[in-house]
Order: sequence, then C-alpha cells, then structure tokens
Amino acid sequence: MTISEKDVRHVADLARLRVEEKEIEPLVRHFEAILGHFATLSKAREEGRLNLDGVDPFLFSEREAPPLREDEPVRSAVRDDVLAAAPERKDSFFVVPRILEEE
Repeated sequence: MTISEKDVRHVADLARLRVEEKEIEPLVRHFEAILGHFATLSKAREEGRLNLDGVDPFLFSEREAPPLREDEPVRSAVRDDVLAAAPERKDSFFVVPRILEEE
C-alpha cells in the first residue's frame, strides 16, 4: 500500500494537526515505512515464521496506569487576555444577554 500526500493531509486533518508543506514528504516516507513493517510481520506470520498462538492480544492492556502528578494550579495570562477582548464584562465574568424569562 502506498501513502499519498493526500492521505497524510487527511490523517493530519482527522487528528486536528497542522502540518507544514515541508513536512508532508517526510511523513509520507515515515508512514510507508510503518506500513512496510506491518507487511513484514504479516508475511512472516503467513509463512509460519511468527507464531502468535497463545499470545494474549490484551496482555499489556492490564498494566497499571502510570502514576499521575499532583495538580498544581498555575495562573494564566490567557484569562485576562480573553476578558479584555470581551464586548462587556463585570469583574472577572462575561456579561451576556438574558435568554430566559424570570418566573
């Protein structure tokens, strides 16, 4: 199977990744190499050189999750930038039009 530049752009779009034009050709070669490795494994299995009988396909899915780091609050300047761009604000909140009637 060959990978085209269109395929790379499609995968990047699905992954919501921005890929520069100069990165496309190296990614085509990289993806083709990955598929080549899978083809080699598949051929070895078909020829009996790769025996996977008795190998649990979910063997490694039961590993413990890596330890999580402690949450550390960090002040971000983004909040202030976003509020500064708001059409109307009160203190540190956006002011938006009321859409529901009071009962």
